[in-house]
Amino acid sequence: MKGELLYEVRGPKTILEMTAAEFGEAVKRAPIAVLAFGSVENHSTHLPLSADTLQGTELIKRAAEKLTEKGLPALPAFCVPYGVETNRFERQNTLGNVSLSQKTFIQMVTELSLSLVKNGFKRLVFCVSHTENLAAMHVAAKDLGDEHDVPVIVVNWIPPMNDEWPKFLKNAAHQGHGGEDETACVMAVTPHLVDISNSGSYHPPEDTNPVKSAGLHYYGGALGIYTPIGADKTPGFVGDPSDADAKAGEICYDLYADWIADAVCKYWKK
Repeated sequence: MKGELLYEVRGPKTILEMTAAEFGEAVKRAPIAVLAFGSVENHSTHLPLSADTLQGTELIKRAAEKLTEKGLPALPAFCVPYGVETNRFERQNTLGNVSLSQKTFIQMVTELSLSLVKNGFKRLVFCVSHTENLAAMHVAAKDLGDEHDVPVIVVNWIPPMNDEWPKFLKNAAHQGHGGEDETACVMAVTPHLVDISNSGSYHPPEDTNPVKSAGLHYYGGALGIYTPIGADKTPGFVGDPSDADAKAGEICYDLYADWIADAVCKYWKK
């Protein structure tokens, strides 16, 4: 509807909201850039296509604040809204997925990173905000270090949260794409873009062949699966999004940001 308020932008500012003069002063004080990499992706009928990017933007703000509090001055740069294709064995040919090839994504990350360094940043933190980007993020980060001497840390905050989510979410297991935890995070920052009335419940069939650590690598398992293994039957989400609430989303962001800051400080704080 014309004139309808969709969402508000809350501080702190990312570099996108700064003037050139503000940015010039800020990067002198805080030479670590925190970036996230999201997607344009179907999140069923209750979340917007930008769900990953909205979450990534909030995450880098909080992570940069936590890093600064812990003695590593950092700035939230931006969350790139484009990512690689969703793994086909999870969700194939889904309406609304707009993606880049792995090769293009890696090149994009490399060039954006070098441009940030040219503008004064000394070190970069890459935060995952669309899990399928993770492998390409690691390749780009290693190339930046090996070929351009740019220090980069890639942080995947998802595996360590498996012990935390059951403490405050209604569902003990991590639901992931479009589920309780992700819906809660979107509700916390852009509640007007969430329509819980359109959500349902979906749980994939139980695993009939359990193998220790045989989950996907970005969830903390040991596997990367890159070919279709069956017909796609998911509705664009997993879990019980109707159980979500904004308070849980706030808790999620703080936990994620704390873990990211602690992990980065472990390697960069002297």
